[in-house]
Amino acid sequence: MRLAFCVALLFAACAATQARPKLPGTFGTGEALPPPVAPEPGGALAPTAVPGAPAAIPGQPVAADPGAEADFRDAKARFDAGAQAEARTALEAFAAHHAQHPFRPAVDLMLARLALLRGDAVTAKEKLEPLVSSPPDPGTASSARYYLGIAEVRTGQFARGRELLLPFLPVAGTNGPGDEALVELRGALAEATSAGGDLSAALELWDGYARGGREHEKAYARSRAIELSTDVTPDAAARTWRASAERGLARAVLGAKAAAFVRASGDAAGAASIDTETTAARRAMGFEDAQAQAQGAGDAGRLGLAVALTGKFQPVGEAAMRAAMLAVGLPTKLPTASPLMMPTAPAGAAAMQLYVRDAGGEPERAGRGVGELARDESVIGIIAATDRKAATTSLAAASEAGVPTLALDDTPPGAASTAFQLIHAPEARVAALARAALKLGARDFAMLGPDSAAGKRLRDAFRREVTAAGGRVIGEASYAPGATSFGTVVATIKKAPPQVVFIADGADRLELIAPALAAADLWPAPWGAPRPPANPGQPRPRTVLLLSTAAELSPRLLQNAGRYVQGALLSPGFYAAAGDARARAFVEAYRAAYGSDPHATEAYAFDAAAAFRSVTAGGARNRADVLGALGAGTFEGLTGAMRFGVDHGRVDAPRLYVISGDDIKPYP
Repeated sequence: MRLAFCVALLFAACAATQARPKLPGTFGTGEALPPPVAPEPGGALAPTAVPGAPAAIPGQPVAADPGAEADFRDAKARFDAGAQAEARTALEAFAAHHAQHPFRPAVDLMLARLALLRGDAVTAKEKLEPLVSSPPDPGTASSARYYLGIAEVRTGQFARGRELLLPFLPVAGTNGPGDEALVELRGALAEATSAGGDLSAALELWDGYARGGREHEKAYARSRAIELSTDVTPDAAARTWRASAERGLARAVLGAKAAAFVRASGDAAGAASIDTETTAARRAMGFEDAQAQAQGAGDAGRLGLAVALTGKFQPVGEAAMRAAMLAVGLPTKLPTASPLMMPTAPAGAAAMQLYVRDAGGEPERAGRGVGELARDESVIGIIAATDRKAATTSLAAASEAGVPTLALDDTPPGAASTAFQLIHAPEARVAALARAALKLGARDFAMLGPDSAAGKRLRDAFRREVTAAGGRVIGEASYAPGATSFGTVVATIKKAPPQVVFIADGADRLELIAPALAAADLWPAPWGAPRPPANPGQPRPRTVLLLSTAAELSPRLLQNAGRYVQGALLSPGFYAAAGDARARAFVEAYRAAYGSDPHATEAYAFDAAAAFRSVTAGGARNRADVLGALGAGTFEGLTGAMRFGVDHGRVDAPRLYVISGDDIKPYP
């Protein structure tokens, strides 16, 4: 078999389609390859050129040595025939008896190649180093550098090995000698390149390795590529995906992560295109698609949690874990450590176990955790609650393993993914507010929001929804994120004046902006409420309907600004409203278990666990069943009638709430 670096090495673009830009570190100067280092199974070593007669040293006669030449030809014949043990004995005998003979470099080169074949890279290096430092001729020098590079990689000297081997790769944009001839070279370079931290180039090298390799080598390349892809950052995944071969290995393993990155950047069409090509690449490279991978896998009594229990996102991860425990009927006392498995459900409760991995901190940890849940714990599905960077990695890992995943994220993961978006997108929440106001009869709108990317995103979405329905945005102002004084921006809005004011910010800003509007004679009130009477010597105030996404909504808003927010319509995702019959049991159970009110994070996580519980109770017994049920079903939950579109994004309308007196109630 070919000399394998840990069994086999990489994969390159098809010869017919390789003339394309390559990533730095994936091309060389096209130096000619030496003969193969190993015989094919049952075959002979590739014949090695017989050195010519010893060159004459100027001024000295050359003595003929028929015995040495005969010994050399006998040893070489055994080498060429693939009789490795006999060849080694004969070559070592030649070296012992003819140490200074001009054929000695060729003998040492063959001994080094035999050492590599039996896995003795140290001996190979001892034979090759003198031939590289003081080469007797260009041909021997080239062969010695190549095989020394292989030996360096196999002994862990990756930088040195890469330096020696890189020139043998084809020039950028050319086909070179063909993929099959480059398998050994690309494999060794892929290992050396990944060890040096250039994961994108390593993946491209593995891509080339697989194209030239046999089936077992392709399988090895797939496994190595999957391992490496976990550590590739989302932005690097997108860059590498674009530069890599169509229907190649790099596209197959990086597609989910690249699509998520592009989609998060606002390019839904580009992400969809990546999804389509990734599916084709995975099929071409021998990967099973998510549905096929999911078939027959997973235990319906096991649910995974990939949640941040450390790092900045830890409060969200713990909130999600608390809600999931409540949803499946597990004991609600939080563990003092971070166990890998929560206790079995008590008698009478749902027969479901929660298996937990900490997905906080580094994205690589999140990817490994998802892999462990899928492989080691055989979970039927996963609830993921991580920051955006870790989410990209963890959702790609889940898709790779074929595990249905409900992610506390507001971005559609794409049709090729096995993940589904749990949190309504900000645009969906904004659109619901705009539609509610338009339905009441409002036509003139103003907008306020922070001068940030998120604030602009919300205002742009609101404007699109209003104008598409025939409304007008007649005033707009922004303020610095975290501002506490709003006199100037409110004065700008007052000039319009609007019927509706949309505040693209959280509940904490809403409680400060609403009084500022009232002070400027724009009095927040329910739609259709009469205008308040004027104070002596003052103009009569106008009433305005307040709209806000009001993230992190809590009773504090009523306590601090209740009279200024009457009639306001809010879209926080979820609120523990006293009059919400749908959520009463959940809110009461949560308060009893944890001594506090749940927020939107807990509600979305509860809905996720309840959805998994629903589909398994309905007969889903493997991951494919669950995947199909999630994609086709509607799940009535705390946050809405959960339903997903073709891109696995959430498409049902978010819940709205209205402030009425001392209550915040579901609307309508």
